[in-house]
Amino acid sequence: MALPPQQSSSAASGHAEPELDAEVLVVGAGPVGLWLAAELCAAGVRVLVIEAREERVSWSRGFVVHPRTLEILDSRGAVAPLLASGKRLPSWHYAMGTRRLDFTQLSSAFPYIVIQPQALTEELLEAHLARCGGEVLRGRRAIGLKQGPDHAAVSVRLDDGTETELTARFVVGCDGARSSVRQAAGIGFHGNPDTMLSPSALVELADPPPLDQLIQTHEQGVFFAIALPDGRFVVSTIDHAEMGDIERQWTGEMVRDSLRRITGTDFGMKNAERVATLGNSAKQAERYRDGRVLLAGDAAHVHFPMGGQGMNLGIQDAHNLAWRLTAVTRARRADPAASDALLDGYEAERRPAGERVLEDVRAQMALVAAGGADGAALRGRFEALLGEHSEVNLQYARRLAGLEVRYPVADGDDPRLGARVPDLHLDLPEADGGPQQLYRLLSAIGPGRAVRLVLGTPDAAAPPASTVPETPDQPATITASGVLDPPWAARDGWGQAAETVLVRPDGHVAWIGPIGAGSGIESPQITLG
Repeated sequence: MALPPQQSSSAASGHAEPELDAEVLVVGAGPVGLWLAAELCAAGVRVLVIEAREERVSWSRGFVVHPRTLEILDSRGAVAPLLASGKRLPSWHYAMGTRRLDFTQLSSAFPYIVIQPQALTEELLEAHLARCGGEVLRGRRAIGLKQGPDHAAVSVRLDDGTETELTARFVVGCDGARSSVRQAAGIGFHGNPDTMLSPSALVELADPPPLDQLIQTHEQGVFFAIALPDGRFVVSTIDHAEMGDIERQWTGEMVRDSLRRITGTDFGMKNAERVATLGNSAKQAERYRDGRVLLAGDAAHVHFPMGGQGMNLGIQDAHNLAWRLTAVTRARRADPAASDALLDGYEAERRPAGERVLEDVRAQMALVAAGGADGAALRGRFEALLGEHSEVNLQYARRLAGLEVRYPVADGDDPRLGARVPDLHLDLPEADGGPQQLYRLLSAIGPGRAVRLVLGTPDAAAPPASTVPETPDQPATITASGVLDPPWAARDGWGQAAETVLVRPDGHVAWIGPIGAGSGIESPQITLG
């Protein structure tokens, strides 16, 4: 990757800065590392991305993109390719049940999930990173780490076996559940170990079940299949008769036997490839930050892929961390002694979000693994609850979709505080009394850029509709007469009063107050942490 020259000193402080390979070194080029790097590159942060694999993997274990992730991609103009390549589903399962969670009632521009192999999602995110000016350096495995007072150094083994060292202001481990960055930093990884295994295999099915029966729950266990674009299927089972044998070495024939035991048929299964197992361990890093080292995605938390929440949780980690790293990096350029305390808010916000997902997955696994007639009765009662009480169904749908995340904000009980702001379509009259304009709020929020939204001003001679200051760490100002769309915005409390709203670069609301207040809000480092 071509890097711009490092500024060796600060005009403000006159203190010499060490020569560094990057301001941020991202280890791991899965979806989480790719999104983090793209956000940083787009905000002008010098980034290096290294990946141990020489080629992008073609095999996928993850297939689900949830509504909040679609909102995040949309906020950066990156959602269209994914929508074009994936398959939209208006509902999704909870604990592999037949009673689906209804996503069509969600307050989101994306009231559905998108199904597509994670390998394709990675390809699209890497293309987005390239458009932001970054690239992935492959065949570079992180094997060691040491921290200094003003930078961190990562030992890297290259394809040819030689070793080198890369230095950066901060290092972010996005390198999966066996994270070498986490281990080198001495960060513990704790939780429950595997007590059950679920096999999966890439297969052909000569007589596949109908699309609405690709998830089946029986007294003997659960059958789950995902149809791939090439006509093959990824099939998986949770087999009550065999799941407790965590030493079992599954084969394609064993997967076929499991299908028959659970469903009574093997659906004409043949040509099994990539037989693997997934365990139900759920673990979380004991801390998400250690000095100049931070963790995101599976390096920070891992769980059974129930509901497809893992990648989505990790991308939200990256989205939260990116603006914090951006703000701290900008401040350090001006003053090498500037505080990096803003990074402490990353763990304070994202660790509870990870804990909630791990708890949710454990609950789903308990429902799925409950055996016999008692287990069947328990699942039946839960499915009746989802079917008979729409508000319960919606609550679980919001949680699974990633829309329930609300970060703590002091001095306020407005439910919008700390929550993500929807993509409001704003009424921006021309300053000279011209025709009404429709303006998407998301078009103003960008990498490293907060937005001050002045909403509902009664003054016809309002200030300019959009003011983006030259200094990138100052919020843009958007002045709008009201909210035109989406139709559910008023239900969620938007557009009902004249107010000023401060929105962080990750789309979460940091502050709400009356018009005219908050004019002194300047630096995201001061206000948005």
